[in-house]
Amino acid sequence: MKPKSILSIAVLALAAPAATAHHAFGAEFDPNLPVQLRGPIQRIEWVNPHAWFHVEHANADGSTTVWMVEAGTPNTLFRRGITRNTVPLGTEVIIDGFQAKDESLRANGRRMTFTNGETLFMGSSGTGAPRDGADPTEPGI
Repeated sequence: MKPKSILSIAVLALAAPAATAHHAFGAEFDPNLPVQLRGPIQRIEWVNPHAWFHVEHANADGSTTVWMVEAGTPNTLFRRGITRNTVPLGTEVIIDGFQAKDESLRANGRRMTFTNGETLFMGSSGTGAPRDGADPTEPGI
């Protein structure tokens, strides 16, 4: 086998896990399971292929649960003006999104609202998420 062919195969093999790690909305989240989470941000993972915001949600019975909320890619968020420092840990937020199909404590975040009423669009455009008006770039919204 030629060295160039071996290099091509090696590059494809290394890239395959990263390519398969990314998914469309419908592969993991359910548009029929909307959630609204309220509480402080406990942790932020600024990682590819999606950033994750962990929010401590206050349940109706007074208990709390920590939800992992998927956002867009770090690059997409950065282009929207959202950086690692935009949402400090402990910030009280309301996150609207859609729960994972397996009904775990994971969700795809669409909109983050701060106590002052400011909102941030958290999602990725064109991922198959419902057209819910959260994405300011959606045509016809």
